[in-house]
Amino acid sequence: MISVLFVILLLGSAGCVGWFGRVAVPTDHVGIVRRRIGRSDPNPVFNKIAPNNTRGIQARTLLPDRFTWLMPGVYTVEFVPRVHIPAGRIGLVRAKEGRGRPANRPIATHVECDNFQDGQRFLLAGGEQGQQVATLAGDQSYRINTKLFSVEIVPRTYVPPGTIGLVEARAGKVRPPDQPFGRFVECNSFQDGHAFLSGGGEQGKQLAILGGGTHYDINTALFHVITVDNVSASLEDLTADHLKEISIPVGETGVVIALDGAEPERTGAGTVAPRVPGHRSFRLPWVFLDQGGQRGVQEETLGEGTVYALNPWLVRVMLIPTRLLILKWTNKSDSESVNYDAALEQIAVNVQGHRLHVEMSQNLQIPREAAPKLVSRFGGTQTSGIGGLVHDRLPVQRFVRDVLGATVAGYFSGIATASTVREFLREYDDTRTLLTDKVRAALDSWGVQALSTTLGDFEPEDPSLYAAFKNKFDSEMHGEKLEVDLTNAGLEDRIDAIRVAAEKRRTGMELEAEINALGRDNVAMIRIVREFSKMQVPDYIGGGDVSGYVQALPMGALRDLLGRLRQLRTEHQLSPDAAPRLTKGEPESEQVEEGHPMS
Repeated sequence: MISVLFVILLLGSAGCVGWFGRVAVPTDHVGIVRRRIGRSDPNPVFNKIAPNNTRGIQARTLLPDRFTWLMPGVYTVEFVPRVHIPAGRIGLVRAKEGRGRPANRPIATHVECDNFQDGQRFLLAGGEQGQQVATLAGDQSYRINTKLFSVEIVPRTYVPPGTIGLVEARAGKVRPPDQPFGRFVECNSFQDGHAFLSGGGEQGKQLAILGGGTHYDINTALFHVITVDNVSASLEDLTADHLKEISIPVGETGVVIALDGAEPERTGAGTVAPRVPGHRSFRLPWVFLDQGGQRGVQEETLGEGTVYALNPWLVRVMLIPTRLLILKWTNKSDSESVNYDAALEQIAVNVQGHRLHVEMSQNLQIPREAAPKLVSRFGGTQTSGIGGLVHDRLPVQRFVRDVLGATVAGYFSGIATASTVREFLREYDDTRTLLTDKVRAALDSWGVQALSTTLGDFEPEDPSLYAAFKNKFDSEMHGEKLEVDLTNAGLEDRIDAIRVAAEKRRTGMELEAEINALGRDNVAMIRIVREFSKMQVPDYIGGGDVSGYVQALPMGALRDLLGRLRQLRTEHQLSPDAAPRLTKGEPESEQVEEGHPMS
């Protein structure tokens, strides 16, 4: 009977123990176990959090929605909510227990532990105290032992569209003192801190940048990211403009100045660093440096109409116009003082003590390949060590002043010294031509294209002097015109004399041939008849009486003619049949018709 009762009591006690030792963790919670009775862990690292089921808080946790049996009185369980990371945020984890880490390493080494949900594995694998390199992604929940780990929820890193993010590493190797940037390590845009550290990542400024319009899961305890949203708090001279993508307008080219790189082979004004391959227009700056890229002005330029995401810690871009430039030598207003021709004032020429003003314009174009040399030679206003896009007109303004302006000023100074007012005015057209040649030669030496040179009319400071110049000039020109006319008149007289002599010889030869053929008297008679035929007589005389026709003739000439004809007929007895015919082709007015009475 006693034995039966003992068994019943024993079974009842076992049932009570079994019932009270059962643990059920609620949904969305984890159970943190503490062992109250037992030996301590011999490893002092685990004196608070026990990975080996020794006395103290256990590293392992109890999962929800399942039953677990623990010895009543030996263990106690605390239910805590799971750690939830909202969307758009990440979790930064800090280990409260673990091995100690070196003082020079602010970030603990990475230990694979299922996103910190396996505390036992974390401790046994050598997990270190302090800030962890891995992060917890957003929009998820995690079964984390909050006695071992604390989680700070922070926003994801966002870089706005059209801008870039600059990165500084707060942990990693110490870089050499002559190296301004940490060496590049592939780490998924700084989202994989473990890859960065294990790959030899170095502290300080990084060459890689973060592109705009994207969120990044970046451990801000390991990396400091500078964006347009927090740039004002930067200790450097960075501004929001430095973090904008670089857009090259149409009609311009971007001249790149590398702020780091190998020592240039040549130094001095006009030095341009040669191209190096593979860096995709400076978008991969670590490739540029690894390929031996030199610091300073680069031969490779950035093309128009393109957008570039570049690291302003490494490169500076200066815009140089490649479009048509129209430069004018005129008196400038205050609003024109920023133009490329700001230094070109109206040209003043002093000729024999008289001051003349001339306006001039020059069209030119700077080819893309000539722009780096201009920047290297004529510099700019930027003095800080930060790059980015620079809107600086000074290099072109200096080129226009020191090359183009000096060439024009020197040319006019030379001709003004060697010319009189008369010579200056007379040779002004030649001045335009020679000036165009000199300007073209000066620009060609810099690879700049001279398109057209326009030189206006001179204008004296004293208006009355202009009238005097003009009158003197007109008088001189009129005198010269008269001299030309006189010379031409003499030439015309000589030409007329030659023509008269030629006509005389021709007429004499014709007369001599006619006399030889007909005889002197017959020729004389024929010529008289010819002259008679040219006389002006009325075409019609009314009344039918020929006496009227005779009365209309010049009587003196008719009487002489008839007398001459009688004499010739008596002396030579010319008959109609004996009269020679003129050669074929003579005008009918010069022929004597057969049968015409000679008396």
